[in-house]
Amino acid sequence: MRRASFLVRFAPRRSALAVALCLCAALVSGALCAPVHATPKKDPARAITDGIICPCSCGEILTGCTCETGKAMRAYVEREVGAGKTKDQVEAALVQQYGEVILGAPKAKGFNMVVWVAPIVATLVGIMIASFILLRWTRRRREPIPAAAGASGFGAPAAPRGDAESALAALRARAEEELRRLRE
Repeated sequence: MRRASFLVRFAPRRSALAVALCLCAALVSGALCAPVHATPKKDPARAITDGIICPCSCGEILTGCTCETGKAMRAYVEREVGAGKTKDQVEAALVQQYGEVILGAPKAKGFNMVVWVAPIVATLVGIMIASFILLRWTRRRREPIPAAAGASGFGAPAAPRGDAESALAALRARAEEELRRLRE
């Protein structure tokens, strides 16, 4: 009997915590496993152009860009790959010419790691805050409300819960007194 009351008392808190932990685990595992499930590209030139943004005003990924600048850059990448250069060499040449702005995703090194880590950290912090708030809400809901909460804030004491008629009479008396003061 005692064990059952313990489980009933702490079950909502444990279940909310379990849900928050499951969400965190799913998020972390999804973030860590995403690179593993990526399929390798057959065309090395396409692998390079998929990660580069066209430097003109269109803002498209180079693979899907239809402007003249995009076509010229795709031809340049294909020539460089045909000449035997690696993906890193071609990207380095393009970054040197146009700047790091043309990269679709920043390299995961140095200060650029913030771009990769910040969304995961922010999501985990948000889940923790949400679970904390949910725990507080469920805890408040379970707390018993005292019968006489004290003053109502306007100088008149609150009536006990079960005495609705006396509470109504007290409110009427207060309203009549305030109306009398307003007329004077």
